[in-house]
Amino acid sequence: MKTTTTLLVLVSFIITLHSEQLSPSDLVEINALKKAVEDAYTALRSTKDDSGKLYKAYAQLEETNVPKIFSLAQKDPESQPAFDVFFWIAMNSYALRGCIRTYQLQSLGYLTKYHSTNSKLGPLCSYLGRYWSDSWGGNRMNWVLLKSLVEHISNPAARARAMNELGRLEANKSELPAVDFLKSVIKNNSNRNIRAQAIYALGRLDADKSEQLAGFEKIPAYAKSMSAIALAEWKTFGSSQQAAADAEKEFNDVIANYSDCLDLGERSSPKEEAPRLKELVEQNLFALKHLSLGKEAPEIEAEGVDGKKFKLSDSRGKICVLTFWATWCGPCMAMVPEERALVQRMQGKPFSLIGVNGDESLQNAKRAMEREQMTWPSFWNGKQGSKGPIAKAWNVEGWPTVYILDAKGIIRFNGMAAHDLNRCVDELIKELAETSL
Repeated sequence: MKTTTTLLVLVSFIITLHSEQLSPSDLVEINALKKAVEDAYTALRSTKDDSGKLYKAYAQLEETNVPKIFSLAQKDPESQPAFDVFFWIAMNSYALRGCIRTYQLQSLGYLTKYHSTNSKLGPLCSYLGRYWSDSWGGNRMNWVLLKSLVEHISNPAARARAMNELGRLEANKSELPAVDFLKSVIKNNSNRNIRAQAIYALGRLDADKSEQLAGFEKIPAYAKSMSAIALAEWKTFGSSQQAAADAEKEFNDVIANYSDCLDLGERSSPKEEAPRLKELVEQNLFALKHLSLGKEAPEIEAEGVDGKKFKLSDSRGKICVLTFWATWCGPCMAMVPEERALVQRMQGKPFSLIGVNGDESLQNAKRAMEREQMTWPSFWNGKQGSKGPIAKAWNVEGWPTVYILDAKGIIRFNGMAAHDLNRCVDELIKELAETSL
C-alpha cells in the first residue's frame, strides 16, 4: 500500500510538472507581448517625444505586458524559452523603476537558480556591472525606496501600486539578486570569459557601493534627506572602506587571471571593437583610488575650447565645480542656466567653474559656449569626443558628470549629490570662510 501511494504521488508530481510546461500557444503569446513592448520602445527611441506621450504609452504597455510574460515563464523556469524571458527582462534598460524593477530582480533569482551555467550570460553580466549601480542593495534597496515613496505619495492609484509592490518585497527584502547571480556565474559557469565578466561586474557593484556609502558617511546632508526607515536600513549596509577593499580584490583578480579576456557587453555598432577587461579594470581601479570622496583630484592639463592651455590646479584656493558636458547631452545643456546663475552669484568669491567638453567638433563647443553665454573655461576632450583622454582618465561613463572640489583640491561631492550645485557650493564657501578666520 505504501509503495502504491508513493507511486501515485510520483505520477501526480510528474503530471503536474508536465501540465506546467510552456505550450506552443504560451510561446506565441510571449513573443507577441515582447514584440509589442519592443516596437513601442523602438518608436520611442526613433521619434522626438516632446509631449511625453510615446514614453507614457511605452511605460503603460511595459507595465501591462511584462507581468504577463514573467508569469508565463514561471510555468517552466528551467526551460530555454523561460531563460530567454528572464534574460530579456533583466536586460531591459528602461525598466529600472517601480514594479518592473521588481520583475528584474525576480528574473535574476530564476537565472541564478536554473541558468548560471548558460553560455549566453556574458552581455547580462556586463550590463549589470555597468548599469545597475544600485543593485548591490538588491531587494533591500528596492524595499527602502518603495517604503520611502509610500510615505510621500498622495495619488491613491500610485500609492496602491507602490503598496502592492512593497508587499511582494516584504518577505524577501534581504536578498541580493544581482550579487547572488554574479557569484553563481563565477562559481558554476564553465566559460572562462563569462566568469571574468562576472568578476569584473561584481567589482563594479562593490565600487559603486563604496561610493554611495561614502556619500552616506561623509556628506551630512545626504543622510539628513533620508526618511527614518531608509536611514535605519542604510546603516546595515556596512562601510565604504570594506566595499572598496572588496572591489579592489575583484579587480585585481581580473588583472591577475583574466587579462586576455574581452568585454562581452553589447556594442553600439558591429565595427566597435570590444576592449580588454584589463583596460577597463585599470580605469576603475584608478577611479577607486583617486576619484572617491576625500581624495585629491587628479591634475588635468590640456587645451581649452578657446585654444589656451591651463590646469585644473589653477583653481587651488577656490571652491571648484568640475563638470563634464557636451552639446549632444540634453541634461548637460539643461544645467547651463543654473551654472550660469551660480557663476554670476559667486562673483567676487573664491569660486571657479570649469568644464570638460565632450564634443567631437570643437566648433560645436565654441558656438554653444557663445550662444549660452558660458563665460567659464572648458577643457576640450579632443576629437574622440566622449571617449577622449580626459574623460577616459576620469572614468566618465555618464554625461553630465560633476565633481565639486574644496579649496585644497579635495573631492567633496560627486555623483547625484554634486548635482545640487548651489547647496554644495554654499556649504564649502561657508566652510572656507570659517577656516580663514
